[in-house]
Amino acid sequence: MKTFGIFSFLSWMAATATAGYSGIPDGYSLGNVTWVGNITAGGPEVTFTGASFPEIEAQIRQANPNFAWPEHDVSSADKAMLVDHLSCDLPQFYYAVRDKVIDGIDYLRGKTGQCHMDAGPYVCSRISCSYDSAIFWCNDNDTPLTIDCGLWSEYAQNILDECQTDDASEHIKGQQFNVDNWNIIVGYSKC
Repeated sequence: MKTFGIFSFLSWMAATATAGYSGIPDGYSLGNVTWVGNITAGGPEVTFTGASFPEIEAQIRQANPNFAWPEHDVSSADKAMLVDHLSCDLPQFYYAVRDKVIDGIDYLRGKTGQCHMDAGPYVCSRISCSYDSAIFWCNDNDTPLTIDCGLWSEYAQNILDECQTDDASEHIKGQQFNVDNWNIIVGYSKC
C-alpha cells in the first residue's frame, strides 16, 4: 500500500510539473505550418494551413477523399549536406515516450510537398503529437522558411537513433539543427 501511495504521489508531481508545458523552448512561440502540393493527378498545386500537420492532412482529405501520398525519399546526400548539429542534452525539455515518437515518425515519413513557416525568429509548429510525445518544426530565421516536408521524419529519426535513454524507460528528447537556421525538436508536449 505504501508503494502505491508513493507511486501516486510521484505521478501527481510529474503531472503538476508538466501542466501548461508547451514543449517548446523558452522564448519560442507556436505558429502555423503551410503545405503546398498537388492533391489530384495533373491538377494544380494547392495550399493548406494549419496548427499541425494532421490538421493539414484532414483539410487535404476533405478536398480529395481519395488522396494518397506519392512515394518520396529525401536523398542521403541532401540530408548530410543540410545537418548542422544534434543535441540530446536539453535540460529545458521533458522526455517523450519512444514508441509514440516512432508512431509520429512513421506518420510523417513519406509526406511530400513543400512546407512553409512564417518568419520568426523563434517560432515552432507541432507537426506531430500523440500521447504527449511531440515532434516540432522550428524556424529561427527572421524570414519565412520553405523546406521539403520529407526532411521532418529524417531529422526526427536521427534524434530517435541518437538520443534514446539507455535505461528501460524508453524515453527520448533531442533537437537537430539545420544549417539554414531551422530545427526539429522531439520531446514531451501535452496533446
